[in-house]
Amino acid sequence: MTLPWALLLLGKVLAQDTADQGCLVPPAAYNAALGRPASQSSVFANVSIAANAVDGNRDGVWQHGSCARTLTEREPWWSVDLGGRRAVAAVVVKNRQDCCWHRLRGAQVHVGDAPAERGRDNPICGTITDAGPGSLSTVCCQGLPGRYVTLLIPGREDTLVLCEVEVVLHGCLPLPGAPNVARGRAVAQLSTLNGISLAANAVDGNGDANWERGSCAHTEKELEPWWHVDLGHRHTIYAVTITNRRDCCWENLLGAQVHVGDSLANHGKRNPVCGAILDTGPGSTSTICCNGLPGRYVSIIIPGREDFLVLCEVEVTAQSCVPPPGAQNLALRRPAAQSSTASQAGSAINAVDGNWDGNWRHGSCSQTKKEPEPWWTVDLGRRRTVAAVVVRNRLDCCWHRLKGARVHIGDSLAGHGTNNPVCGTITDTGPGSTSTICCRGLRGRYVTVAVPGREERLSLCEVEVVEQGCAVLPGAQNVALGRPATQSSVLDASSVAANAVDGNRDSDWEHGSCAHTMEEPEPWWRVDLGRRHVVYAVLVKNRHDCCWERLKGAEVRVGDSLVDRGRRNPVSCGIITDAGPGSLSTVCCHGLRGRYVSILIPGREDVLVLCEVEVIRQGCAVLPGGELPANPHPPQAPRHPPAHPLLAIAAPNVAREQRAMQSSTSNGSGAASKAVDGNRDGVWQHGSCSHTRREWEPWWSVDLGGRRAVAAVVVKNRQDCCWHRLRGAQVHVGDAPAERGRDNPICGIITDAGPGSLSTVCCQGLPGRYVTVLIPGREEQLALCEVEVYSVFPEL
Repeated sequence: MTLPWALLLLGKVLAQDTADQGCLVPPAAYNAALGRPASQSSVFANVSIAANAVDGNRDGVWQHGSCARTLTEREPWWSVDLGGRRAVAAVVVKNRQDCCWHRLRGAQVHVGDAPAERGRDNPICGTITDAGPGSLSTVCCQGLPGRYVTLLIPGREDTLVLCEVEVVLHGCLPLPGAPNVARGRAVAQLSTLNGISLAANAVDGNGDANWERGSCAHTEKELEPWWHVDLGHRHTIYAVTITNRRDCCWENLLGAQVHVGDSLANHGKRNPVCGAILDTGPGSTSTICCNGLPGRYVSIIIPGREDFLVLCEVEVTAQSCVPPPGAQNLALRRPAAQSSTASQAGSAINAVDGNWDGNWRHGSCSQTKKEPEPWWTVDLGRRRTVAAVVVRNRLDCCWHRLKGARVHIGDSLAGHGTNNPVCGTITDTGPGSTSTICCRGLRGRYVTVAVPGREERLSLCEVEVVEQGCAVLPGAQNVALGRPATQSSVLDASSVAANAVDGNRDSDWEHGSCAHTMEEPEPWWRVDLGRRHVVYAVLVKNRHDCCWERLKGAEVRVGDSLVDRGRRNPVSCGIITDAGPGSLSTVCCHGLRGRYVSILIPGREDVLVLCEVEVIRQGCAVLPGGELPANPHPPQAPRHPPAHPLLAIAAPNVAREQRAMQSSTSNGSGAASKAVDGNRDGVWQHGSCSHTRREWEPWWSVDLGGRRAVAAVVVKNRQDCCWHRLRGAQVHVGDAPAERGRDNPICGIITDAGPGSLSTVCCQGLPGRYVTVLIPGREEQLALCEVEVYSVFPEL
């Protein structure tokens, strides 16, 4: 829903220095070649591999390492596999600009289903006629269908150099499982209207569009107000979705621009414009297609006028995927093998030991000898559905070796797994880079990483294989059990709504434990959780004695509204796609908030049958060893209940009475050590809270005394006043000490900052010696009335 002028701007950006052969890049164009497997007739040195032409980098200087290049040979070619048959609107080709640009003149673009070297047999889309320095040629294909796009120089001996190839499809295609990479990230805005209008509200996962409920960012009225989010590192941005205010003043957002890039100069205004907001109705949701625009920062700015900027939620969809909280690493400590081993220190098993250290000399990276097409593979033990593969590159040297490596998933070990389908290609290979390759449900027992088409060493410092969906953690609490439920109609007395929350998964309807509506238009069922919960997942048990296919396409919604059977709730958690006999579908909600969970069959007349519905609250797993209070207090202090119903922890609080530091101390009674004294008293005057001075980005840190795998961090807020100050505070875990704690990975962000709130931030085993709490991007005071750290494993 971008403005027409914004779409024209996008077209002009793509068309600059371009030989436009009769087509404009269509609105919401999608680059289907980005990161896809590529091959070429030969390789001029290992720095000129085919993958360079689909890495998202249009740098036209060959020496900078982002151009594909063949040897000088007869009719050289290059080809990309789009992964499936596509209707191609246009192919955009970036030429070399430092020398030899004339070589590309006359190159043909072919589109069809014949792969690689046979690409010349596919239909010709067009020919490149403009081959000036750094030229950007748009070749129009008018919807020509095919899986492979091939460029070749016909009829002569020459070198083929391609600095980027973009294959444009029509529209902003949906990306199943695509992540919101903005959620919980560091944010800032030009000003803040009041204590409930913080910048962090726009990335808290709550799409409530009523500003008074405290989940919208809101600036003061000023000239060209701005808001931006730091995604932590450079992402390839697919789309930005913005939820507008609905209780009033929604027109303020009209014309707001979305910028994406790596610069914070002028608050991101100098970064490229992805698009602008045109639809500004009450509570409107605008999706701006960015089509692979790369950047670390996403900024939203109202240009050229004085106004308020109100954002109730900002979701940034990346073309890669980020594993959700609690995602299970299927590869951890599984059997692994590789084509060769450089030395005893480079064993294949090092890449699945759970240690992300990128320094090869520290002994936690695999490494092969230098050889043609080296490979590494892990056996998951059985066939799994893979959402993503995360690959950690070497940090100390030689990181470029991983560029172009392919990730394969399948059930065959033929060719050491390289005959299995390709999930994706690694294109980002900076020092210590972490590449997330989205596999979107590709199934297989074996995951293989291989470097195709050249002699190389393969070094992997960690490989994680993330299962599709979300793994419900052991001991997770079902908050729907026994709660009041209702449905659109009842078939008979044995089919009431309460049957679906009775704790019985028996899926034979005749046994009397399934809810069952009559056949009617859009039947629905709903449970009242009693209060607002943060929902991790919803499990739905289907009928197995008959008619199981009826559940297919049912929507699961989470929210606080009862209007229109829960349809007005801001976000659908997911859709049930597996509707086999007695199927158990896990729909991942990843922290959606709401009091009501509704299941409805949209758009058709049908029967809704549910044999059990379990609503799993966000939280951490119960740890082995039984149930003990999360915070044992001294005898004279009152005991408190566990920090979280899902965090009944027998393991000790490893932060208690450890050495703590902070950026400053407000006075003698606010020492850092007060936050690890074992006392959760939230009244600062009682002398058990740490407290900094008011300063820019205050921090507090605890030294655990050794490296730990951290399961969760529990933070007790002040309850007598000023509790809002803690909102947006980041929790970091890692090996960088005290004042450098901001360099450690972020475990999570505190979004609930009510009076005396007790926030449990789940770290899922993140390793590190230091835990740091800091308030980013603003001047504030940091007060902590207790910080508890729980470890799932012994010292690392």
